[in-house]
Amino acid sequence: MNKNDFQAPIESKGPSWQPPGRGGVFGSVGRLILLLIVTALIVLPFTPMAGKIKRALNELAEKARTTRIVNREIVKRVEVRTPPPPPPPLPSKFVPHKEVDVTTLYNGISIDTKVETSEGNYASLEVEEPDAYKVSFSLSVRIPKANQSVKELARINPNLPAMLPGLGELVAHGQVSGFYHKLYENKIAMVQRDLTRLNKLLDRHNMFDCETILELKDPKTSRKALLIQSEMDVVADGTDGDRAATLDDSIAGSDYYQPFTSYFWKKKTSVPNPLLARWQSKLNGATEELTKKGLSAERTRHLKIVTDQLKLEIEDMKVHSSLIADSDPFIVIPLLFKPYVGSNENAPQMGDLAVVIHDKQILPAICGDYGPTMKVGEASLFLAKQVNPKSTPYRRGEDALKVTYLIFPGTSKKPFGPPNLKQWHTLCMQYLNELGGIGNGFTLHTWEDKFKKPEIVAEPVPADFVGPPAPASLAPASAPVPMKDKAADDGDTPADKKATPPKKPQAKQAAKKRRLRKLALVSLGQQLLKLKWGGISLR
Repeated sequence: MNKNDFQAPIESKGPSWQPPGRGGVFGSVGRLILLLIVTALIVLPFTPMAGKIKRALNELAEKARTTRIVNREIVKRVEVRTPPPPPPPLPSKFVPHKEVDVTTLYNGISIDTKVETSEGNYASLEVEEPDAYKVSFSLSVRIPKANQSVKELARINPNLPAMLPGLGELVAHGQVSGFYHKLYENKIAMVQRDLTRLNKLLDRHNMFDCETILELKDPKTSRKALLIQSEMDVVADGTDGDRAATLDDSIAGSDYYQPFTSYFWKKKTSVPNPLLARWQSKLNGATEELTKKGLSAERTRHLKIVTDQLKLEIEDMKVHSSLIADSDPFIVIPLLFKPYVGSNENAPQMGDLAVVIHDKQILPAICGDYGPTMKVGEASLFLAKQVNPKSTPYRRGEDALKVTYLIFPGTSKKPFGPPNLKQWHTLCMQYLNELGGIGNGFTLHTWEDKFKKPEIVAEPVPADFVGPPAPASLAPASAPVPMKDKAADDGDTPADKKATPPKKPQAKQAAKKRRLRKLALVSLGQQLLKLKWGGISLR
């Protein structure tokens, strides 16, 4: 029998048993880490680290058994509100009030204000009374005393007695000018007019801008002079296209700039005024704005005034030239003198010569512009820079009253024309000599003419010079070029004309040379005349 014959058949009742499957990669890694930890715990007690771990555990246990006391300071801020003070008690009746305050305005004027109350009538009645609520202005001004003696004049410039040796005799025969008193009258009149507009009042500097005005006259030469001691403000006005075809924008764009001065003359060339185009642009802009709708009546009235003024100025620019403040030495005199020209021999006018004395400088100048009636002490930017190189249209040549203006009334020469600095210098020196001269060590300044043209000197023509024949247009009318006789060309001689004997060859050549030399000189002379009338002065 076979062994397999004794095995009973096994019935299958379900799925057969299978060994547990692996958990994948993460399962294997987890089991490995667990195995390492268990191994480390078993091995660690038998290593040197066991002692260190034991000591660390003992220290932690000891600290846990120790009692710690911690003190904490707690600050609590409590805001205590102070009750406001009680309001003042209500008055039981009317209490008169008076309070005085003193302050200073920006223009240097000290202002004392006083508010005073008094009990009046019922409000329904007081509202109709002008005196019930009013402001009263009271202005106090001390008019300065004028310098009269040499000692007083020397307070302004200690060099004056030495610079003008004849000053003592001049002052002895001189007097304080009525123009000095008139100047301060004009100042007070302006202040009175603007008293209710405190911000428009004349400032302290311009109120006291004149130290003295003296009328001087040399007893020997009868030369007159008006001496003014003042400051030096700066004027930047004036243009002249004939001499300067351009103008610095920093000057033309400065406040209160005007393209004219009171000293002017008819243009000499066709070169346009350098500001003509700019003024025309202003006129076009104002005219265009006038055409816009919706303008207020006030704006319309202002634009009409502006356009009318610009039209007048443009027409004047086309025909006149004037001094240039940046290039010409001139001073500005107040308009208060103008009404007295012709009736007062000491009244200066446009074109009168003057000298300006500052420190140790004596500068020749001309009265070239008029200024406000209540102000004195102003000069061109060109002159001011000689006194103070830092002068600008906004910075004075001299702030203090240290400038002496010596004007020579009655010295104006007409018609006016472009500045002749050399002639001005000569005449100023002459007038100073007629007043006692200049002291040793001092000289009258010589200005450099910015617009001086080079002189053209005609060289003499050599005697043997033979120039080209002059054009017929340049031939003198009194000596026409001789023409040949047609009959002579044909060989016929008029019966009433005697035959002229032939000239020798040498005589003909000499006559031809003389004629050509004469024509060449005429041509040269006419060319030089053209240069002269073209604006180049021949000396």
